[in-house]
Amino acid sequence: MKLNKPWFYDDFVCIASECTDNCCIGWEIDIDPSSMKRFSCACGEFGDRLRSAIHKGEDGVNTFAFGEGERCALLRDDGLCELILNMGEDSLCDICALHPRFFGWYNGLKEAGLGLCCEEVCRLMFSDSAPMTFVSDEISEQSEPTCDEIMLNMFLEVREKLFGVMQDRSCSLRDRMVSTAYIVREFQQLLDNGETDTDRISVRSTSIDADITETVSAVLRLYSDMESINAEWDERLSHITAKKAEIIEAMPGFAVKFADEMWRYEHIAVYFCYRYFLSGVFEGECVSRIGMMCAAVLSVQMMDCLTWLEKGELSEWDRILNLKLFSKQVEYSADNVEMLYDAVWDVADLYPEKIAACIC
Repeated sequence: MKLNKPWFYDDFVCIASECTDNCCIGWEIDIDPSSMKRFSCACGEFGDRLRSAIHKGEDGVNTFAFGEGERCALLRDDGLCELILNMGEDSLCDICALHPRFFGWYNGLKEAGLGLCCEEVCRLMFSDSAPMTFVSDEISEQSEPTCDEIMLNMFLEVREKLFGVMQDRSCSLRDRMVSTAYIVREFQQLLDNGETDTDRISVRSTSIDADITETVSAVLRLYSDMESINAEWDERLSHITAKKAEIIEAMPGFAVKFADEMWRYEHIAVYFCYRYFLSGVFEGECVSRIGMMCAAVLSVQMMDCLTWLEKGELSEWDRILNLKLFSKQVEYSADNVEMLYDAVWDVADLYPEKIAACIC
């Protein structure tokens, strides 16, 4: 089987106590069936303690219960995990053992990555301004058919075309994002018509007239309807909404001020495309994935612009925290992802090409 991964994947190591966040606080941690079976057989006093810390939700999924301050019930006051201390690291459920890694399986192809909800992952991604690359290895894992092979090859071909457009630094970031959105519209039409010739999809300069205020307002309304992951996001969203007009007015100047830093938003676009685009093969749909990518770029850009307006500067750390906060809020709630996917199809002001046109 072939394994794809971003160039920095193997460099990732959890920074543990040096991290300003804690993956055991504020996250609902699902327990996979094999781990649940193992926990059910745990003996002694800790076995009883472990099972008392497990909660079964209305959806039937077992999770670790929250304690005070939305802390995992097995997280001690000193930050250590009772499960590891009593049963070893090998006892962790899949989410705890693998986070922030993610994987996708597409027939003979496996794709791996690291979630941007982690500040160390954001730091690694921003550690090199060169166009982002992905590396491939051959692994011994057995492959299984998961999707239509012809359609998968189409998605792979179009994704490579999108990467090329996104990373063409002879064009402005805005023009690249708008072109990306239109290419995906063409690809979707091809899919809807049952056609397979992706060479017919054109890569061309594209312009669009968009009402930036209306689209930004629609994006913010969408976020306000989503499940909130924490109070920090609520406060930030409220602040962005209140400062919306000021941010929109400042964005062109922000783009000029930080022209040498626009590669960071290019990286975000490429990485979101890498993570989500291929998953559209299972539904024969790709517009929603690029809508999410455009929303991510615009939202993080607006958050960065607001930070700059408030502080008069924008540090690397500011950028990392803004990207992490957006990722935690939108990417790490399945309901929020689905809400965004639906909205970029159903709401005219949220069409990917319109969101892209708001990017500076």
